[in-house]
Amino acid sequence: EFNLGSEPIVSCVATGNPLPTSDSVELRKADGTVLKLIKAIIEPGKITCEFQVQHLTKADTGLWECRVSTTGGQDSRKVKVNIRVPPAPLSPPRLLAKQSRQLVVSPMDCFSGDGPIISIKLLYKPKDDTSAWSSIVVDNSENITLMNLRPVTAYIVKVQLSRPGDGGEGSKGPEAVMVTECLEPTVKPVIEGWSIEEKNTLHVNWKLPSNHEPAHGFIVHLFDSAKRLVCEKNITSISVLSARIGDLEFNKEYGLEVLVYHCTSLGPPSDLYKVMINSKGPSSPRLLSAESMSDTVIKLSWQVPEYPNGGITKYIVELQQVGGTSEPQWIDTDSGAETNKIVGGLNASTTYQFRVRANSHVPGEWSQPVKAKTLGDGALSVPPSLGSQSNEQAGIDQQLLLAIVGSVSVTCLTILFALLALFLIKKNFFHRRRTFTYQSGSGEETILQFNSGTLTLTRRPKPQPEPLSYPILEWEDIKFEDMIGEGNFGQVIRAMIKKDGLKMNAAIKMLKEFASENDHRDFAGELEVLCKLGHHPNIINLLGACENKGYLYIAIEYAPYGNLLDFLRKSRVLETDPAFAKEHGTASTLTSQQLLQFASDVAKGMQYLSEKQFIHRDLAARNILVGENLASKIADFGLSRGEEVYVKKTMGRLPVRWMAIESLNYSVYTTKSDVWSFGVLLWEIVSLGGTPYCGMTCAELYEKLPQGYRMEKPRNCDDEVYELMRQCWRDRPYERPPFAQISMQLIRMLEARKAYVNMALFENFTYAGIDATAEEA
Repeated sequence: EFNLGSEPIVSCVATGNPLPTSDSVELRKADGTVLKLIKAIIEPGKITCEFQVQHLTKADTGLWECRVSTTGGQDSRKVKVNIRVPPAPLSPPRLLAKQSRQLVVSPMDCFSGDGPIISIKLLYKPKDDTSAWSSIVVDNSENITLMNLRPVTAYIVKVQLSRPGDGGEGSKGPEAVMVTECLEPTVKPVIEGWSIEEKNTLHVNWKLPSNHEPAHGFIVHLFDSAKRLVCEKNITSISVLSARIGDLEFNKEYGLEVLVYHCTSLGPPSDLYKVMINSKGPSSPRLLSAESMSDTVIKLSWQVPEYPNGGITKYIVELQQVGGTSEPQWIDTDSGAETNKIVGGLNASTTYQFRVRANSHVPGEWSQPVKAKTLGDGALSVPPSLGSQSNEQAGIDQQLLLAIVGSVSVTCLTILFALLALFLIKKNFFHRRRTFTYQSGSGEETILQFNSGTLTLTRRPKPQPEPLSYPILEWEDIKFEDMIGEGNFGQVIRAMIKKDGLKMNAAIKMLKEFASENDHRDFAGELEVLCKLGHHPNIINLLGACENKGYLYIAIEYAPYGNLLDFLRKSRVLETDPAFAKEHGTASTLTSQQLLQFASDVAKGMQYLSEKQFIHRDLAARNILVGENLASKIADFGLSRGEEVYVKKTMGRLPVRWMAIESLNYSVYTTKSDVWSFGVLLWEIVSLGGTPYCGMTCAELYEKLPQGYRMEKPRNCDDEVYELMRQCWRDRPYERPPFAQISMQLIRMLEARKAYVNMALFENFTYAGIDATAEEA
């Protein structure tokens, strides 16, 4: 048995009388080729002849013959020769775990050629280093740990296998690039203090030594009394030294610790602090009002407290006669569900003051007091009793008169309020055509005004305005053409514009006449974001803006192929042209390379956004535009925020199916939340525009995602692409890859020229489901 390509020396031993000579011994291969004798060893009674074999091939397999001829006769012996192929790995080694100075590698999954494997050699060296390869040789296929590596360094790793015999070393397998982690932090944060704020919110602050090593952020852990993790908060900036954790329970002890992280490596935890949130009643009821019903009755109404702080069992009403000397009286409601109370037995024409507070396990805060005066002529009220018919009729007449007067008064007041409201609406609309309000990420109100190409942002309470310049378009240089798209409050129109003397296509975004203040705020905010972002090939770029008659018009690049979601769905050729699909055996007019290129373009654009510290918050295929040469461009920056961490405090439409766990649970958005959304977008691309979590309600997502549920791998998707999706959907935000790493992985896939997304019509092929109504939630 010999190895393919080897050049072994083969011996023939002959005996006889007379003793054979070297010329009488020959060795023939299976095809009859006589091999060259290189050496003869004569010993008493025998001769050993050695023959040189040149570069064995598979054709040399078969019966080889050793012949000897003398004057006394001839003889021969045949032997079966097998040519074995040295083994070679079929796939690159896999990274199992990594630290700053270690890589744990699985060297081999499968190989070609013949076994048995007697040794595995792992070769590695830094990617950007010209030094010689280092190697480790083991005799089994167990995982190998590479030690004493350099932190944050890319290493090229490959495997060479060997079988028994000369020339048993196979060719080196495919290379893998593995990157070591950042240095593990060694510093321990010191918690300086904590306090309890409104709505059961814990505020904690800490510090670090001044000479600490580099780090990326902090992880705050909150444990219950059984040491179970209750909450984990990721602080993505090393300069932020405080955090808030809300919705905690009363009378419950918690454990608190803070850790530093660098890349994905955690440092030692701070000393464990124990915190206790003492009982606190509900906040004050809201919008208390009092209405006189008669000379003895006043009706009170209110709204539930903003912070109930537990289940409300009842409300306590306090009343006191204004100017009187009597003590306040308290009246309880029958249940905590009531938000009004009829107070009777009062004196006529008398002013009373009322307060209300809610009660849960403890009484809450009093509302602001209100005053009301009973009707009547000042006579003291008396308890109802049986009297003469004339007295009863007089009471009825008096009540009828009061009802008529009250009805007329209410009607007049209603007409007056309606006229006043109409005046205010017209005034507000006239003003809004000229002024746009933009709510900045910091919570400050910002008034945006247009003046000769300058967008002036006056932040309150800052005394000085902050001008933001944008490219000016003249109204006369815009020629509107076709409608591209339309929503409830906005529309996009294709237009030909003239800029710097050149004519070009553009998409003009504008709001409809009755758009809300929030829509105006987001629209002006989108212009601010586009101005600050600057130019990038994978972001829809600003061409200019124009103000005409108080309305803002934003001109952006025109994308001839529309949004990516519709573009993907139109490529479902089995639905649009089944004959073409079956003839060409394909499910899409798009190739695997084109689909990966869409994802790579978006990753590059998001890398640019994250480096500018912008959070998109609505990353989905519907908000990606397809431009010239099928280049993907990120669009729709109406929800974007230029902050490292953004906490949403207002209500509005939520793209639940694209949102990360921390955004669903805590309304917290970071770049890592965008990474989660990118994973969903990558699923949309692979599924040719399928609806994420199709068939599931939003309520089910709120329940199942924290329990570890994730979308299954599409049948046409390679494991490596699905693994990238899973990395984006990790529970802990700091464990998700940054966009720079995602971009690098996708570029490597594109360079591999492998069909990572299978568009062939395999058996029982079906497209991912589409539910347009679910996508609106």
